[in-house]
Amino acid sequence: MKTIRVRRFNFRLNVALALALCVAPAMAGAATIHGATDAAVVWIAGLPASVTPGVFEMRNRNRTFIPPFVVVPVGSSIRFPNDDPFYHSIYSDSAADPFDIGYYGPGPGKLVQFNGPGIVDVHCHIHASMHATIVVADGPFAVAAGGNYTIANVPAGKFTLHAWIPGSGERTLSVTVPNAAADVTLDVRR
Repeated sequence: MKTIRVRRFNFRLNVALALALCVAPAMAGAATIHGATDAAVVWIAGLPASVTPGVFEMRNRNRTFIPPFVVVPVGSSIRFPNDDPFYHSIYSDSAADPFDIGYYGPGPGKLVQFNGPGIVDVHCHIHASMHATIVVADGPFAVAAGGNYTIANVPAGKFTLHAWIPGSGERTLSVTVPNAAADVTLDVRR
């Protein structure tokens, strides 16, 4: 006959294991930077983006770019569909990613890839009033909402935080993240 041993429930051991499992993921993660801002977008330069590159759209409709502002990770592409019944000629002479896709009529538009980080001002050769802004981020970013921002998954270290404010341009600040579990508050207002 086989003897079966029954282990007694060890409350302290089980509580300690449960706490370790709950705390370990938080300690293994990365820090968070957050705060108040008057910027439209805030990002950290030089870190791998937390969002993989993709394909985005900026439509031409009624002589307007829709949306007039977009943030994309480095390496992403933007298609410029033309919903108007007439030609557009979209270009940018910005240092980050200059391009000129030439004249094109209604339809699916043309695709442009953005490999350089920075601010890209977009215009139309034909319609001088058309303007849009593309922010190409080379690290984790956050589009501000309600005057606040949060950037998660930031490793420990010293970084440059960029903020783009419509009408005022780009601003940079130095930020130090002391450790991977840090919660850093940084006010990014003029």
